[in-house]
Amino acid sequence: MKIAIDRIRILAYVFIVVGIFLGIFDVVRTGALLVAVGTAVIATTKYLRSNRHRKIELILPVGMALLLFVVALTLPHAK
Repeated sequence: MKIAIDRIRILAYVFIVVGIFLGIFDVVRTGALLVAVGTAVIATTKYLRSNRHRKIELILPVGMALLLFVVALTLPHAK
C-alpha cells in the first residue's frame, strides 16, 4: 500500500509540474486543471498516511483544489 501511494504521489507531482509549464506557455485552462488534480491527490495521500486524522487537513486543500478546478472550467476564452 505504501509503494502504491508513493507512486500516485509522484504522478501527482508530475501533474503539477506539467501544469505549471503549460500555464507558463499559455495553455492556462489545462495547466490549472492539472495543478488542481495534482494538489487534490497530494492532499489526500498525505491525509491517508498521517497518524492524526483531522478533517481540516483534508477538507481545506481539497476544497481549494476543487475551486481551482471549477474556475479553470469557467475561464472565458482560455486555450
